[in-house]
Amino acid sequence: MKCAAPCLCGALALLLAAAPALSQDGDDRPARYAAAAPLTLAAGGAGLQRVALPLALLQASRSPGWADVRIFNAAGEPVPLAWAEAPPVPAPPAREVALPRFAWPGPVDAAASAPAPLTLRLRTDGAVLDVQGAAAAASGPAEPGTQAWLLDLSPLGRERPTALRLDWPASAQGLERRATVQASRDAQAWSDVGEATLVDVPGTAAGASALRQPRIALHGLDAAHRYLRLVVRGGAFTLASVHAELAVAPPLEGLDSARWRLLPDGERAWRLDAGATLPAQRLQLHLSEDNAVVPLQLLRRTSRPAARGAVDWWPVASLTAYRLRRDGRVDEAPPLPLDGQPAREWRLEPDARAPLPAAPPEATLWWRAPQLVFAARGQPPFTLAAGRERAPAATLPLATLLPGWEPGAEHRLPAATAGAPQPRTVAPLGAWDALREATPAQQRQWLLWALLTLAVAVLGVLAWRLGRDLKQPPPPPPPGG
Repeated sequence: MKCAAPCLCGALALLLAAAPALSQDGDDRPARYAAAAPLTLAAGGAGLQRVALPLALLQASRSPGWADVRIFNAAGEPVPLAWAEAPPVPAPPAREVALPRFAWPGPVDAAASAPAPLTLRLRTDGAVLDVQGAAAAASGPAEPGTQAWLLDLSPLGRERPTALRLDWPASAQGLERRATVQASRDAQAWSDVGEATLVDVPGTAAGASALRQPRIALHGLDAAHRYLRLVVRGGAFTLASVHAELAVAPPLEGLDSARWRLLPDGERAWRLDAGATLPAQRLQLHLSEDNAVVPLQLLRRTSRPAARGAVDWWPVASLTAYRLRRDGRVDEAPPLPLDGQPAREWRLEPDARAPLPAAPPEATLWWRAPQLVFAARGQPPFTLAAGRERAPAATLPLATLLPGWEPGAEHRLPAATAGAPQPRTVAPLGAWDALREATPAQQRQWLLWALLTLAVAVLGVLAWRLGRDLKQPPPPPPPGG
């Protein structure tokens, strides 16, 4: 009975000291993973290679950051791995569209918000044919050294420019002018949307420029703005042409994509669950009805735990989904560019003023598939595996696996090909394996419970022995007592 407390303290110290050792992963084999895909090596079949992870394998992953992704050789041994950096994406060529321009009739008012009223003659499609000013304004004197033009945005459809690029004849004297741009929905009320200094420094060759700055960046434009007003001050200026620079979405080449039907999430919201954490680059909505327009707010669920069980949703962007039938064709809203932050769940909240479509829409996501660099150690066939709870990360730094690594060098390695992942039945873990798979905090908790159970058992044995001793009859008195 005297050794019970020291024994319990010694057992506690032993068990707590053994907890870190239990976490070591000494039994990493393919049978412990819920999904496996055959891996075909590139020509040569040896050395360093890379592979893009398919969606089904990402959906099978059970560890944050895809920590449970492994590659095994024919002997069931894991091979060295490293995550590839994002590949360099070449800048797409700029898109420019020439804008129709019309000389501003009459003087240019110094106040941009109150120019002289205009009368526009339009075509049936809304394009401007002619511009006329009020009689009083047309007869007034123009501001010296100032020219102005009305620019028609109808050739752009629903797109709006990010900048204007002007062109003018080169001159031997050079040029420096101040340009401002205003925008309007009705050619009556105007608001400032951009300004810049136009510069032209003559070059040594006749008619050439050593330096030219023809660009005016724009801000605050929306689809309702139909007209721009360009004003150039500081002297004579001959405008040869005006081109609108349009935003260019990142190219879709090199991106994976899949289409999902959105699920209702409350009375006026839909949810997209991709089944895997994806670094999404684009999202496009597909409405089920013709001639439907729905303004929406896009939100993304954060990966960090929410406070007190609440769901953390963060706004990403506002967008308008539409499906319009025109001239025998169907026009859909273009894909919305995203920032590539990894997320699994998305929420779409329609504007409260917009009627909901009869059926939930579908959505297409584009993402850049994560890639692994691996050393093809051992004999083929090789297997790409994922789907193991609380698996420790096994990837190395890229510079360790790829000697002399420079940014982008891993994308010049030969590309292996992953086949279709096949689900597998994972045998349930025994008590010892379950303890080893648990986190250190869980291991300590379970060991403390085990120790408490042991202590209760010891106390029970002591109590039983004490009760047994109390029930025994007292010894007979000694003879002659």
